[in-house]
Amino acid sequence: FEKKANKMLQIATQTLEHSTGFTLGTRRSALHLESREDIVDEQEMENYLVCVMALQRLMQSERSLMVGIVPLQHQHQVFEIVIRDAMDMVVQDGENIASRAKRCINRHDFAAVLVVFPILKHLLTMRPEFERTVEGCDYNVRSKFASILNTLHSTGAKALEDFIESVRSDPSTQLPKDGTVHELTSNVLVFLEQLLDYVDTIGGVLAQDSVYSNALTLIPGHGKVDKNKALVGIYIKKVLVQLNLTLVGKSDLYSDVYLRAVFRLNNNNYVLKALQRAGLLDLVRLSEPDCEESYHDMIREHKKTYSQSWSKVLSHIWGMEDAPVAMPHAGKLRDKDRHLIKERFAGFNKEMEEIAKVQRSYSIPDVELRESLKRDNKEYILPKYHAFYEKYSNVPFTKNPEKYIKYTPAQVSALIDRFFDVAA
Repeated sequence: FEKKANKMLQIATQTLEHSTGFTLGTRRSALHLESREDIVDEQEMENYLVCVMALQRLMQSERSLMVGIVPLQHQHQVFEIVIRDAMDMVVQDGENIASRAKRCINRHDFAAVLVVFPILKHLLTMRPEFERTVEGCDYNVRSKFASILNTLHSTGAKALEDFIESVRSDPSTQLPKDGTVHELTSNVLVFLEQLLDYVDTIGGVLAQDSVYSNALTLIPGHGKVDKNKALVGIYIKKVLVQLNLTLVGKSDLYSDVYLRAVFRLNNNNYVLKALQRAGLLDLVRLSEPDCEESYHDMIREHKKTYSQSWSKVLSHIWGMEDAPVAMPHAGKLRDKDRHLIKERFAGFNKEMEEIAKVQRSYSIPDVELRESLKRDNKEYILPKYHAFYEKYSNVPFTKNPEKYIKYTPAQVSALIDRFFDVAA
């Protein structure tokens, strides 16, 4: 039975698409949701749109059939009687979809609410023809289609605003131990990417909110930009600002300040790459031209904070004002100088091994970012260690040089190569 029903639906869909010019579109895996009572999946969305399209075609048919059969003065009344039950059913089904979507919003299942926007998009396209078909009918009949649109519109608006609130109040306290990208970050970007399919519909929803319409007027030359794209860009910017605030707050729970910097670095880099890849950045730029540069600034700042993790290592080899600068006469060092050089090499070895152990457990999932950090580390450390090594490695400060001179500059470089790799 299901196979037959689905086949009939497919034929009906194709027929209606061909006759009306509307495209229901291909199935999106992102909207192919698990079967739960209060979730409207894509199949149900298509079923509903097919019903609405079918009703519209049937209503037009009834209008044509009445001509020459029903006296003109009775046509509106008869037409209303004929379509009443079908209109009530479509309205009720639309309200049912909106009610279930609202339950998903309350449960913070925002991916499930996205189905509202394609329905709203298609119904808005169909509205002019529907209004022409019911022209002259009683107000109660004429207002029914508008009531579906209003209900879906308010549901979509609530979903968008509640999504920002859910980002602000995200309850998760478990942070990734290795400082990788937070699940909240990836979930937010997935949601934002899916909005791109419905920019015009969402722009229309946001335009009726004074917060967004006022923000639109503040954009220089706003009369020349695509209004809907600019409004969605303003919305995305609001989400990103809240996401950053939430992540900064969560990251304060890290006791390791350098792991905290890595976490912020990972998340900012992930957001920037996702914005660039998906085309979201083009929308945000309409209201915030410096958005991309702001993320680059934050990334630079986090890299700078992270680089301070080398301070203990450098303290043993850099700025050695108290270290011997030349060999004394007779080729011998004072005991004090020998002891100091031993301390410097031993301290460097200890701190180098400790930072290598700790930072192997840090995660930098983005290959480009990971390699750039390793390169920065080498450029920061190797010239300083090379100068120290060249100056003191051949000085006879100990009878056991292998005990103190454990790493050549090349070996230090190899150690850095194993950073951010727990398997190394």
